[in-house]
Amino acid sequence: MAYTIRAHGAAGSFSAVGRQEYQLKSFSKTNITQAELDALVTSVQTLNTITIIGAFVAGTSDVVNMLIEGGAIANSDIVAGGATFTVGDVAF
Repeated sequence: MAYTIRAHGAAGSFSAVGRQEYQLKSFSKTNITQAELDALVTSVQTLNTITIIGAFVAGTSDVVNMLIEGGAIANSDIVAGGATFTVGDVAF
């Protein structure tokens, strides 16, 4: 089971943090820019809460991972800010 530590020191399983509907998703596109990431975050946040955004380097990264709380995000393509991202599950 994956564990997390909150900013104020409380530790526990992911189920101990906020809502109970979690998804760990990857969003893929070649050379994601900062503007494209900002548009993707805005799009995802319309119906969900982003708890964690993984490592990202603007203009270089091809994948960004997010821990998302809320309704299901389908494993397909999502268009945000004119860019098309391929969505998939992250296994850990």
